[in-house]
Amino acid sequence: MRLIFLGPPGAGKGTQAEKLAHQCRIPHISTGDILRQAITNKTSLGLQAKTHVEAGELVPDILVMALMRERFGQRDVKQGWILDGFPRNLTQAQALDQLLQIFGQFYTHVVNFRVSAEVLIARMLERGRQDDNEATIRRRLAVYEEETAPLIDLYQRRRCLIEIDGTLTIAEVTQLLQENLTSQLLV
Repeated sequence: MRLIFLGPPGAGKGTQAEKLAHQCRIPHISTGDILRQAITNKTSLGLQAKTHVEAGELVPDILVMALMRERFGQRDVKQGWILDGFPRNLTQAQALDQLLQIFGQFYTHVVNFRVSAEVLIARMLERGRQDDNEATIRRRLAVYEEETAPLIDLYQRRRCLIEIDGTLTIAEVTQLLQENLTSQLLV
């Protein structure tokens, strides 16, 4: 199983990716985790990423793709994987397609977790992170809409998109996700 999980910040894609990856015994690949690990381990790519992170900038696509190239070179991804929140834009989607072709791997489906802005804001404010205030959250959601939402159209055109209502409870989303994946994989 090879899946891409899309959705705005706070939609629950990380939670669902962890659960499904554990169940299927495949890696849950989060670019955020990869970036943090590279920075902590002070790898060459991590040090480059750190300068952007410390400046409050997005890590450039070319650097993110270099980190992903390293990750896809590891043995555990051969049996499958779930990408969490990656790709984030059309440039990354094209680069991912090229990378997967090199490794002879292709995703089966893209899952989009739909959640309204108001629900997302409430969720993120409830979790109480220091950098989560309403203005910051709204800005993140606007960036998501601008950069990531066009991916939904791309994957709809490719007929590999599964839409999931992310406003349900964690258990309900898990069940809905499993039902959708089972029915899609049987087609």
